[in-house]
Amino acid sequence: MGLEDAISAIEASDSIDELRSSLHRIVQDYGFSGFTFIDAGRPELDVPYYTGTHPPAWERAYLQYDFVHSDPALARVRRTNKPFHWGSLKLPERQGHKRPPEVKMMDAARDHGFREGLVVPFHYRDRLGAVHSSSTVFFWEDDPRAFDKLLICHRHELHLLMIYWVQRAMDIVSRDQRNAPTILKPADAAETIKLTGREKEVMAWAARGKTVADTAQILGISPETVEGFIKQALRKLNASNKTHGVAKSIALGIIDL
Repeated sequence: MGLEDAISAIEASDSIDELRSSLHRIVQDYGFSGFTFIDAGRPELDVPYYTGTHPPAWERAYLQYDFVHSDPALARVRRTNKPFHWGSLKLPERQGHKRPPEVKMMDAARDHGFREGLVVPFHYRDRLGAVHSSSTVFFWEDDPRAFDKLLICHRHELHLLMIYWVQRAMDIVSRDQRNAPTILKPADAAETIKLTGREKEVMAWAARGKTVADTAQILGISPETVEGFIKQALRKLNASNKTHGVAKSIALGIIDL
């Protein structure tokens, strides 16, 4: 299927189910085994909206082991606009026999037969101005060398196809709003969350892994003052802890890394 035919198939889809089937046929033509689309704009949810043609066994494992909170690709999606592949992810180092959660997730993906994955982030506003973020992963089970060739030749095509696909999904949801699934439920609009300059600074340094003491030294203020700014930011973000607050701040575009 050529690029124009693929775009036509997406635009001719009249429901979310048809969209899913169309994208599955398209990505299979490129050599992928399937895909997963997930709402990345609500990091506080244990089970955000998702759809795709991934194997049921992988879906069960992803949910059972709560990989949504340790998926390194999903974390990167929230702070980039560019497609990337799993092989480019920088994973934490193992601590002896103990594997970091991110490493466990990627090991599990390999155990399910996925040798690589192309990830396409997307951040956009709907017709009401609500902010959305999504992640689409195309799963690769064949020779990684063939995957590398595919990226060289077709990476931009796949990115373009997802722009059309997500837009068509938004059009369908808008048309069938009353009966639509909760696809891309809007995250809290960033405009309604007003952090002060200092609150943004302390959250940004927390996102970079800095402790309260580190941040106090960097900003030239006391640790108690840093703690106060963090508490104020978490209250405004309606976040349960600092990790949750950092994730929401990145997803909503309040801070950047």
